[in-house]
Amino acid sequence: MSMRPGLPAKAHRLLAPRIAYLIGTRSAGGEANLIPVSNVTSISTDPQQILLAVYKQWLTYDNLNATAGFTLSVPSAAQLEGVWKLGARYSRYDFPDRPAKLGASRLTILDRPDMFGPVLAEGLGWLSCRTVQRLDFGGDHGVYVGEVVHVEFNTDVFGDDGRPLTELRPLMQVTGNHFSTASETITIPYGNE
Repeated sequence: MSMRPGLPAKAHRLLAPRIAYLIGTRSAGGEANLIPVSNVTSISTDPQQILLAVYKQWLTYDNLNATAGFTLSVPSAAQLEGVWKLGARYSRYDFPDRPAKLGASRLTILDRPDMFGPVLAEGLGWLSCRTVQRLDFGGDHGVYVGEVVHVEFNTDVFGDDGRPLTELRPLMQVTGNHFSTASETITIPYGNE
């Protein structure tokens, strides 16, 4: 095996594949939006908090700065085509407006005005987060910390405690229009068992 230097501008590709989450937001006027974002990670379990980074030139960035929270849905690999259409700016799909984009995805979307944003009704699950921190480190993405206020697990996939009952097969982005999924789950015993 050999290694070679890479371009620092492409260093993020070494962090792939990453789950392509769907981030739901609303504009200050209440218009729903839902886009795929892979820059997400858990940063606290007590309280449950996640960190999200969003490109500053996207409408979602404006929405996150104007409202109190966001939703995060976890799509399965079987939902790739719809998720790709929701990434309209990135995937180069052209829709006349956001409702047309949501409809063209052909995904089952739950959108209630009392929620921070729309969610994927038939994915692996979803959560709703209240924004507790907005950060700007001077890069091309804004950073947000959200505290989980509600979570829903797909009962076909997860048990009551959130442990998987079957293969998850989340949709994962490698780079651009290259996607992958987890092909198998491996369980290893804990020490002293």
